Amino acid sequence: MSASSFYRGCAPVLLAASLAACAGQGGPSVPAVGPSSANFGAAQPDVVDPALRRITIYTANRDGQSVLGFNVKDRGNAAPSIAISGSNTTLSQPDSLAMDSKGHIYAANDSGTQVAVFAKGANGNVAPSRIIGGRKSHLGLTEGLLIDPFDDLWVTDYQNDAITEYAPGAKGNVKPIDTISGSNTQLASPTGMAMDSSGNLYVANKFGPSVVAFASGASGNATPIVTIAGSNTGLQRPFAIAFDQNQRLLVADEHVGVLVFAAGANGNVAPVAVISGFSSATGVLADTYNHIWVADFSGNSIKEFASNANGNATPLRTIHGSKTTLNGATFLALH
Repeated sequence: MSASSFYRGCAPVLLAASLAACAGQGGPSVPAVGPSSANFGAAQPDVVDPALRRITIYTANRDGQSVLGFNVKDRGNAAPSIAISGSNTTLSQPDSLAMDSKGHIYAANDSGTQVAVFAKGANGNVAPSRIIGGRKSHLGLTEGLLIDPFDDLWVTDYQNDAITEYAPGAKGNVKPIDTISGSNTQLASPTGMAMDSSGNLYVANKFGPSVVAFASGASGNATPIVTIAGSNTGLQRPFAIAFDQNQRLLVADEHVGVLVFAAGANGNVAPVAVISGFSSATGVLADTYNHIWVADFSGNSIKEFASNANGNATPLRTIHGSKTTLNGATFLALH
């Protein structure tokens, strides 16, 4: 991990292991606080605070060959306000997504070996502003993307059980500035990533199944400081992960739903909640109100839940229908 990646104390808003925005560093303009403490965590009505009305929720729409964006006030059979698709985009079954503090969109194709970066506000059949890839990049089969609070790009290599890191603005056949790989790492088909409030890097292992975490500053053949694994965890096929505002770990598991682990969870521990009722949960994030947003890959939908949701809970909001063009939604990001 490069010196630029050391966590320096500001509190990031970590969104689906995709968006890491830090106050004062160009992050999206979102409210600093949510509902009053008297009812925080209770189910909130299906309304959108005026300050959030300009916020867009993005998803990698794998089988739709696109990246889609919806306004957070959208519900039901709403058409996307953003649809990046077409031959110029280089997108072909995109299933990885991230956004940096400037609003640049990062996407990688399923089984692809490069990362396409689109300009802020990109829409339609547009070419990427830059592409990261090539022999020097050491990119294998990309599966998860993360932008940290300093706009470094992290990429999981599903094929080679590795994580590579790239400096802000990286372009072309560029070398990573750091790599985490080796037998000590316990990486096993790594997918989604998230960073906690101390700058520790959490990674989902699809075929562990487990979630492991590396200390801020970890590099090379590092040993995890956290390993969440075992029969009590309920993990079967974890894909995307994120932290909420209380540092609970949210895990979107393709076979289970969203497993919620207490802050600081480690070992063979049971989740404190499991949100079910999905065909295949493949994307998750928590907004500044601690509402939980979930992408359902096979259900072709995006759903919003209260922070205390558990079991087969009724969503506060569902985006679904033919006009949405959702078809295999995976990782999510807000901006």
